[in-house]
Amino acid sequence: MINRKIRYFVTLAECLSFTQTAAQYDVSQTAVSQYISSLEERLKVRLFERSQRQVTLTEAGAYYYARVKAMLRTYDETLNHLHTLAQGYRARLKVGVGMYEYCSTEGFISRFLSLHPEVRLDILQYPYSTLTEKLKMGEVDIIICDRLCEDAFPHNYLISRTLFSSPNYIVAHPDVAKKYGGDVRDMLRSECLITNCETDGPSSLQMLNILFMDEFGFVPGNISQTNSVNAQLMMVRACRGAAMVPGFILSVYGQGLVRFDLPDKRRIRYQLMYLRDCKNDAVPLLYHFEEELAPDPAG
Repeated sequence: MINRKIRYFVTLAECLSFTQTAAQYDVSQTAVSQYISSLEERLKVRLFERSQRQVTLTEAGAYYYARVKAMLRTYDETLNHLHTLAQGYRARLKVGVGMYEYCSTEGFISRFLSLHPEVRLDILQYPYSTLTEKLKMGEVDIIICDRLCEDAFPHNYLISRTLFSSPNYIVAHPDVAKKYGGDVRDMLRSECLITNCETDGPSSLQMLNILFMDEFGFVPGNISQTNSVNAQLMMVRACRGAAMVPGFILSVYGQGLVRFDLPDKRRIRYQLMYLRDCKNDAVPLLYHFEEELAPDPAG
């Protein structure tokens, strides 16, 4: 068994705060400090530089962190696989989905599990920036997301195929749309644009600005960020502005809202992606499932 306290080191190396590390494990800062000191003494090397203002990793500490992190990942994967086997499954898949994609993949996942009951499937939802990092770190095996997430990886780093495609629409409450006589450009110039785009990452505000310049020739001057589909559409229904959302979301949550086509009516491709060097044999099973069908949700 791996000493639980080694995780103190990993957490400290990541957050560089004795206070945060102690809080995460519900122990005192003194306990964390004593463990780190004893670890450095046993290894006969300094892992951290400490001052009153900050904690930083030494070169040796950074090397040790990378090796220990990899070791812990292998250890955790081993335990997870043992538990999977004990529960009667032959394989386990951790599937990451973005903020929207879950709405159009339920049937796909349901059919896969019906045909492969031997596979344990865990579904985890994250914003795109977190989702791509989780894939890079091996914390999810395969992701379902907008094709733009491919840009977060080096060339030839991924295996990726289109799972479905869908247009985007501008949506607004009928009262808001009526105020502008159905003129979507006038509405976007005057109303708040409500978006789930993040400040940085694959789905960033910069990407949103480029998209609006391409589509409308201008960027809305008032933008409000939310972090979920429910929050975004709640603001729209409260007449707080307009939003751009995928068509497949509107088929489920768009009742009572007015939708407007984007000028070029492009269809956004949503991909299945996994790392080319992935060692999980169950990943290709999901990746190639119903490959020839390429479902295309109605927009």
